[in-house]
Amino acid sequence: MSVQANINIDLDTLSDEIDEDARQIHSDPLRAITYERVLPRFLELLDRHQLKATFFVIGRDVPPHAALFKAIADAGHELANHTMTHPKQLVRLSPDALAREIRECGCAIKTATGVTPTGFRAPGYTVSPAVLAALREAGYTYDSSLNASWVYLSLKRMFKAVRLNDKAFIVSQPFADTLGPRNPYRVAGDVGRPDATSGFLEIPVSIVPYIHYPFVTSVLLQLGPAFTAWCLRRLVAANRFVNCNLHINEFTDQRDIDGVNGSFYFTEQYARIDLRRRMRYFDRLFTDIKDRCEMVLLKDVRA
Repeated sequence: MSVQANINIDLDTLSDEIDEDARQIHSDPLRAITYERVLPRFLELLDRHQLKATFFVIGRDVPPHAALFKAIADAGHELANHTMTHPKQLVRLSPDALAREIRECGCAIKTATGVTPTGFRAPGYTVSPAVLAALREAGYTYDSSLNASWVYLSLKRMFKAVRLNDKAFIVSQPFADTLGPRNPYRVAGDVGRPDATSGFLEIPVSIVPYIHYPFVTSVLLQLGPAFTAWCLRRLVAANRFVNCNLHINEFTDQRDIDGVNGSFYFTEQYARIDLRRRMRYFDRLFTDIKDRCEMVLLKDVRA
């Protein structure tokens, strides 16, 4: 039986970025660039490869683009919950505020598409027992937030300490959670501790064997297609579920942001790579995954 894989994308818009001073941006008009110029490129890429993906959606963006999200759902893609307002401090919210972030995003997706989401990803891959409990209480069946790469966590903490001015932009996962399972597992209480009696699933971000690197294209893109292909082969050889995570700003062209007042710390790093070169990178990646794996939506994953 072949290894299962999923392509999923976080719809964090330019408004959810940080600027060149490493301070978080808050600008409603910037979201239109993502939905009107950038997202269509990703949808065309999926269509070209005849692939279905899981979209992690920020609830506040759904009403202004309800027709677009309805079309995405009708095309057979999965829409999952990425909170209502994308609070980076999600794990530090009060129980009521946490429940509201989950509930309101779910309602926005249901209103626009007629489909109730069953999956969730927390902003910044930071999850806690309280978040898992709130998701189970709200009727969700899986979470896909845990990024258990000690390489990623180390770099994240270093960036926060040395470069980041807006410290609220990053909350780090405890290092103890890097010891959890690498494949999807049932969980009830502690994030990294399996519980076979639970009906709730944690689908962690894939961690490449030997190098402990996350299979997240925002950190793989600049290392090139050959290294990414090597990582995929290592995951498949280890019989690990391939949770391939992308971010929508990776598809932003420099022309999309030319003339925009302000700067974008991460997006401008992607945009330094010519868009045609990036699209070739994703063409190769999607071809390799499709050739090597059985493609599934996250809602269809089983432990």
